[in-house]
Amino acid sequence: MPGSNEYQCGECRHTFRAPEGTARDRGLLMCPACGSIDLNLTTVQRAPTAVWTSREAAPSAEWAGERSETAF
Repeated sequence: MPGSNEYQCGECRHTFRAPEGTARDRGLLMCPACGSIDLNLTTVQRAPTAVWTSREAAPSAEWAGERSETAF
């Protein structure tokens, strides 16, 4: 994930992500857990999320079969 804005605190080891669009300037950021400015930019490799798709013409009519019009 190039361009990740994830940081790890050098004191308490808290990991957090800076808001999207924030400059990568460690001097302006503080750890939200302890307030330290000793931050390390981390490289994060996340597994891709699953993408579910459906077919263009799902055969629902074929699966339904004949229906009886009788009520219970």
